[in-house]
Amino acid sequence: MRIALAVLRRDRRSQVATVLVALGVMIAVSLVLWLVAAPNGLQARSERTVWREVFGESKDGAISVASNWDSYHGTLIQRFDVARARPGDVPVADGIARFPEAGEVLLSPALADLVRSTPPERLGNRFPGRQIAELGPEALKYPGELVAIVGRQEVPDGYPAPDLRGGTGPYQSDYQSMLTLLTRVGLVVLVVPCLVLVASAARLTAAKRERRLAALRLAGASPRQVVVMTAVETAIGAVLGSALGVLLAQPFSHVTATIPWEGGTWFPGDFVPSAAVVAAVALLAPVLVVGAAVLGLRRVVNQPLAAEKKRTVRPWRLLTIAGGLAVFFLGVTLAGQLRGDNRFTLVLLGLGAVALALVLAGPVVTSWVGGFFVGRWRGPSTLLAGRRLTGNPVAAFRGSAGVVVAVFTGSMALTMLPGLESQVPYRDATWREDALVAEQVKHDLTSLRLATSAPIVTMLEGRVGDDGHSAYAIVGDCEDMAKVLTGLTCRPGPAVYSSAPLPSTRFESADRETALPAQYETRPFDGRGRVGVVIDRELLPAVAGEVSMVGVPTTAENRDIVHTALIGTLPGARLVDGEQLDLYSDTLLADLERATVIGLSIAAVLGGIGAAVAAAGSVIDRRRTFAALIAAGTPIRVLARALRREVMVPVFAVTVAACGAGVAVGLGLLTVARGVVGHGEMPITPWVVAPVGVGVVVALVAALACGPVLRGISPRDYAAE
Repeated sequence: MRIALAVLRRDRRSQVATVLVALGVMIAVSLVLWLVAAPNGLQARSERTVWREVFGESKDGAISVASNWDSYHGTLIQRFDVARARPGDVPVADGIARFPEAGEVLLSPALADLVRSTPPERLGNRFPGRQIAELGPEALKYPGELVAIVGRQEVPDGYPAPDLRGGTGPYQSDYQSMLTLLTRVGLVVLVVPCLVLVASAARLTAAKRERRLAALRLAGASPRQVVVMTAVETAIGAVLGSALGVLLAQPFSHVTATIPWEGGTWFPGDFVPSAAVVAAVALLAPVLVVGAAVLGLRRVVNQPLAAEKKRTVRPWRLLTIAGGLAVFFLGVTLAGQLRGDNRFTLVLLGLGAVALALVLAGPVVTSWVGGFFVGRWRGPSTLLAGRRLTGNPVAAFRGSAGVVVAVFTGSMALTMLPGLESQVPYRDATWREDALVAEQVKHDLTSLRLATSAPIVTMLEGRVGDDGHSAYAIVGDCEDMAKVLTGLTCRPGPAVYSSAPLPSTRFESADRETALPAQYETRPFDGRGRVGVVIDRELLPAVAGEVSMVGVPTTAENRDIVHTALIGTLPGARLVDGEQLDLYSDTLLADLERATVIGLSIAAVLGGIGAAVAAAGSVIDRRRTFAALIAAGTPIRVLARALRREVMVPVFAVTVAACGAGVAVGLGLLTVARGVVGHGEMPITPWVVAPVGVGVVVALVAALACGPVLRGISPRDYAAE
């Protein structure tokens, strides 16, 4: 231990290596703690919003609840209309003061402020009654969320629920599973570059350390003494870096809490990992770094005279890629057959195995590329680089490993993103953009007619045909329905408007089944949405007074007023407003794009830092060799070009394979995501190869880091060695 501490006090290169190890471990620990805390953030949101999963399996509940989405000027509002089904106490979740009776409302703080600053006919009348309290943060997904719980006398189309505490499991929004999957994928693919960075820092002065320890072994040092020297020398930087990483994780979590996700930012405590996780990561990081340094001493301990011997790589490393892909696609297959979040475990293990396999197989490709250049090129820079690649391919590839993983991650993400975007649901062309349509209407429309002067279109929805072949149909006055429905051109006289031949002459609504008359006229209908058949009400006199949908054409001036009138007078009815779906879809798409940009940026930065550290370390390790070449008259510019090619050549060769693996894994993950959110296309765009070019540029920039270190070498260093 005294020798190890003496080396750190007197050897400037060892001091630099210790500082870089500390920085590498600090970055890795803080990033891992952030990544581990991300699923905790989603879980914290789920626990706060579990009360929204209020739909019980029983047909007899203490309350009746209708959950709907609303919107106002580009912001989404989640609204819950509730009513008592029988007297008695109704338990509520944390953050909800009490169950609101008829004529009482609970609003989130942000919605309460918005209601106070907006004319009531445009927003406040959607939540009629006296506000008894504000929802606490324990009941909100994120700060600034707009949520309302409105007490009603009755909710005609509500679902029975026992209380307002929610189900037994966490609340799952439509895309919660997909977001959880993407978070875990990011955790896996970003941890690997962290490990590469730490390994590069830990091996910064590996060659010189091996020579020093081999000399000590030959001088009589025991294997235990050599191991302790290395452990002490490495542990100082690793422990310091781990402590700094834990300290850095706290302010970093507060910065991360400002990143929007699912429509809003986070509460400060969402991104704070548990104390057990922090302790585990803080202890595990130095153990792994010290363990890697000790494992690298096998030759020094067993064969000290072989410390300078060239290391060879075996082609079997290439088989690890096939093995990793096999595990991954086995996980994809099983994920399609299982249920629950645990079905992703084998997929994520396979993903990590593929990333590590690329790192293991990289030295083999590096050796082959070096042999190719040595055999066919005669330029001094290329020959020097080729000799380095063939002589020590493991050390030569070390600088490329992080960039290769970043390219793999980028190709995978750019393969998935277009496919996920194609599955994002936007508004269809069923209804006109200036129309508001309320579905599941079981109300008296007198209050609505009094609340707005806009024309009201009443319709009855149902289906024409049987279960095997049917079409969605609506019944109403054709001239009125043309004001809200796209593609409908009416002519005088009752008729059936259809975009295809009718599968049957029977119309089935929620309450009854009615046959069309024996003779009727069929006219074309250019429907581009989900409505396939439009029937004039005169053809079905049996359902003349029945209404299940209400449509209202609006203008820019009265849209908010009509919107408020529909919500305020038709409690529990679902408003089909394309703006809401577009807002939700835009939010989801922005989340996907933001997550992709953040993940790829972190991977590129980590890969670049790892490549720069490894490139600088290769110069430090070969200081004696470079000093001898400079003393022999080799221009520094030739050596600088050789060093750049040492980094660039393996990157260009291996990133092509990494790009192919990323595309294959991206398609597999997209298959799993399709099982979560539904069907969609799986397009592959030319952008999937863009990470190769970006990786080469990042590697080139990182390779420039060796320039200042190289210029600091002089012929005197050769004499000093």
